[in-house]
Amino acid sequence: MNQIRRVILALDVAARDAQSIAAAVELAARLGAEVQGLFLEDPRLLRWARLPVARQVSPWGGGVDPARLEAQLQALAAQAQAELEQAARRLGVAWQAQVLRGELERALNEWAAQEDLWVIGTAGRVMGLAVPTPAALRLALPQGARWVLLQPRGAPFRHPMVVLHPQAHNPEALLEAAWAFMENPSQPLTVVVLGENSLASTLQAWQVRRGALVQPVHLREVSLEQLLRVFTRTGCDGLVVGASLPLLAGEGLERLLARLPAPLLVVR
Repeated sequence: MNQIRRVILALDVAARDAQSIAAAVELAARLGAEVQGLFLEDPRLLRWARLPVARQVSPWGGGVDPARLEAQLQALAAQAQAELEQAARRLGVAWQAQVLRGELERALNEWAAQEDLWVIGTAGRVMGLAVPTPAALRLALPQGARWVLLQPRGAPFRHPMVVLHPQAHNPEALLEAAWAFMENPSQPLTVVVLGENSLASTLQAWQVRRGALVQPVHLREVSLEQLLRVFTRTGCDGLVVGASLPLLAGEGLERLLARLPAPLLVVR
């Protein structure tokens, strides 16, 4: 795993996601990196507030006031920045923050760099309403990003399970990413090996070079249910997968995030 210079926290300000902030700062402290907060104000929320449906679902009966909504988004961004500053100062981590509004996908991709680790915070409520916040599945994988952490739980995971699959163009990058998160290298790294025998030989060669202990789980193919059963049985607290894993295709990433009770690190 290449040296990570920055941990970039991309957080929808509507989410009030203190766990993502805590996870990003602790990751930066562990990796000796700085943390960059990108707080996202989605203009579609304001457009949504002007639609008739906003009046229908408003708990106040008078509709959602776009000006009030915009003021609250600005207040939430300021609060998120204050929380980031407090967490970073507590752990002695260098930090910066910026509010992004407009074409969020393009803005995020402009920030993407190979040597950065992204932490994506997602769901939330605004003014007591469940609203269409920026979808993690759209923003989760900026084109230039190699490591993207989804569904953070307040602290980095310490004993991940990694999935090696035939479609991975660089299986060792997956192993290195998972190894970087191992808190105790004297414990075995849980590795699910799918399909080809060549992956088993790749794993063995990496294990010898790293001097790592490995607990392999060999499967010819895997469904979402099988993967979750293996994850639960091994007692791991984070999952590392390649972006090309077939299970993630279509709505697969959404289904995995909905059922996985742990953070997910996606590696290109």
